[in-house]
Amino acid sequence: MFDKIAFRIQGSHIEVEGQAFPLGELTADILNIMPEEFDRLYALSGNLGKGKDQEAKDGIYALLKDRRLFQLLTVNSVRWDADKFREIVGDIYSFNQTLFWFIDRFLMQLKKLDPENYAAALYDFYTDPKLDKMMVNFFRDPMHSFTLFDNIEVRFIPMEVPGKPDNYVIYEVYSSDTLQGFLKMDFMKAVMAGHVIRRCQNCKRFFLPTQGYKTIYCDRPLTDNPKRTCRQQGAKNMAKQKAEGNPVLRGYGMAYQRITADKSRGRITEEEWGAAKRALADIRDMAKAGRLLDREAEECMDKDTLYASLHITRNGGR
Repeated sequence: MFDKIAFRIQGSHIEVEGQAFPLGELTADILNIMPEEFDRLYALSGNLGKGKDQEAKDGIYALLKDRRLFQLLTVNSVRWDADKFREIVGDIYSFNQTLFWFIDRFLMQLKKLDPENYAAALYDFYTDPKLDKMMVNFFRDPMHSFTLFDNIEVRFIPMEVPGKPDNYVIYEVYSSDTLQGFLKMDFMKAVMAGHVIRRCQNCKRFFLPTQGYKTIYCDRPLTDNPKRTCRQQGAKNMAKQKAEGNPVLRGYGMAYQRITADKSRGRITEEEWGAAKRALADIRDMAKAGRLLDREAEECMDKDTLYASLHITRNGGR
């Protein structure tokens, strides 16, 4: 697939094939190869060396070509050899399985997000008594292993800053002959720079937060409703959970549903519904400000009490 991945790091960005990305962004994309996708990759790699090399290589390439890193590294699958394909599939498995546990069980549990705590989390991961169950290793699977040592070549090259004549910086220019080596560099340098890859609590995919490092939701569109994002859905879910735990907010929600049902059935007018809605909001806000006890707010939100206070007569019975 490739002899070596050449890349350079400057500040908080990594550059591959002339394109710069925030440290960790390319890794997050590879981590999002879902188990079902990997199962297909693994099945195809099993056909290598069985007289189906080109068919297997084309299939693997088709599954990987949407990943940003592979778009940068490859032109077509004709020149890739079978051994490199096996290595790539093995590296994806070893890296993704191991980093899943580190991110989900260690990074996601941190209360304070900064490079020092990321380093402490990595130390806890490497020294955890259950590490052998979380880290893919040779003893568990002779064909795959998350390596603790990687051969990375490094050069320090002074270069002129693009677009800034007579301005120079020293770039760290690296090359790795394995995908796993590259991913570890991108991920570990991201951690050292204060970037953190998180796992969205809605869609369960990994993402690199661009703002609000404590966010637990990404900005991807929902599969069943592309007009909404995971972040928007998460805010709605959190508001619902908060309301369910607060008697005033819970009462407000139930009362709002009742008056809206009356409006839809023609038992109160649009104008009466608007007045009742505003009155409910006022009661809710007074309770939140401490001007009404929870019990008093609930009594005021009772539909009969609310309608009587507004001189609204409900049509069609109680």
